[in-house]
Amino acid sequence: MSTPTLLHANRWISLYERDGWVYASRRQTGQPRRIDATTIIALHSEAEAASPHRLVVIEEFRVPIDGWEFGLPAGLLDGDEPVAECAARELKEETGLEVTRVLEQSGQTFSSPGLTDESQAFVVLTCRGTPSLRPGIEGEQIKVHLLTRSGCRELLERNRAGTAAISARVWPLLFAVAHAGTFAGVAIAE
Repeated sequence: MSTPTLLHANRWISLYERDGWVYASRRQTGQPRRIDATTIIALHSEAEAASPHRLVVIEEFRVPIDGWEFGLPAGLLDGDEPVAECAARELKEETGLEVTRVLEQSGQTFSSPGLTDESQAFVVLTCRGTPSLRPGIEGEQIKVHLLTRSGCRELLERNRAGTAAISARVWPLLFAVAHAGTFAGVAIAE
């Protein structure tokens, strides 16, 4: 295995070539592998013990696809920030909602290792509050959706019809909720 050759770098990403592969990385040469980001599976209720819940999905304008994509709240860790803390910070920034309980956290996962070494950890949590009308930070365009089971089915149908772009991270979740009506032991409103 050879040493990667840096092709290009900016503040957020570096492009490397190694052993015939060109790939993107969130790290600079020599930095150790670590979890780069968190993806948040948030289950919303009006009150802490209330049930059923709704699935928190965001719709965000994504420049590379020149359109809006439905996905999950997510974001990059700041330095050595713990994953659960990052999830709480990013959920608040991207939706205005507050974490009530962390249910589960994955280890390091990869979404597209043929293109990038970027990794993430999933955090499953419950939350409450009123979604922000102007979520996100400067430069982000985000709309917050609280989906019921039927809302998940409708979004999947829009995707099949070609009228809604859906992140690969959220599609299996929408499918599971649409068919089972529950996720992580939490009931989702019909």
